[in-house]
Amino acid sequence: MLKPDILKMAINNNVNIKRVKALLSNSWDEIYEDSPFVAKMSVNDVNLAKELDRNQVFKNVKIDFDDYKNVHNFVINNEKYMDELAKSALLADFQ
Repeated sequence: MLKPDILKMAINNNVNIKRVKALLSNSWDEIYEDSPFVAKMSVNDVNLAKELDRNQVFKNVKIDFDDYKNVHNFVINNEKYMDELAKSALLADFQ
């Protein structure tokens, strides 16, 4: 079950939710095209994405957090958009 603050973020479609949508739809590059000064994908983005994915909040999710190959390919394709902690958070379950 989602925490109330996460539900509030989702209802208001705040910037954190927009970032998570980009992560889950594997379209982080579109965020950078819109604004090259946007902060890199963070561990908070990854953790929130995992939480929303576990609770099946979004459809058409392009990343399977339980599949090493899928996560590894995501990291390789998006490494320039993420900080090291985000990368570690994505790969932590497989180490």
